[in-house]
Amino acid sequence: MNAPRATLCQAACLTDRRRGMSKTMRDPFTLDATGATLTIRATPKASKTAVTGVVALEAEATALGLRVAAPPVHGAANDEVMRFVAKQLRVGRSAVTLVAGQTSRVKRLRIEGEPGTLEAALRACCPNSPP
Repeated sequence: MNAPRATLCQAACLTDRRRGMSKTMRDPFTLDATGATLTIRATPKASKTAVTGVVALEAEATALGLRVAAPPVHGAANDEVMRFVAKQLRVGRSAVTLVAGQTSRVKRLRIEGEPGTLEAALRACCPNSPP
């Protein structure tokens, strides 16, 4: 019997607890007046697209680890990352754009929308995230 799949942020929070990461770690996303910016660390050519957890970058920065089924050829992996994030956050695909990291594993995604709604969605899928 297959276990139920965790949502994007729930899987990240579970991985944080298993690795003993500090609860004072910053979220891998920031909010502003027009939406949110999410930092992702992608690993292409996986068997399936899935969240691997929150990973530490330099200093106190964090990123959401994401395995991507698509190869990094002609933007296929970038398209798969944006499609997956849009589906997990239940926003339209056109609301998610790649703002940095076109050829890098560390990518910044812009998610357009009402900040209160986006914050509620991000916090709801990750209950251990700081208020």
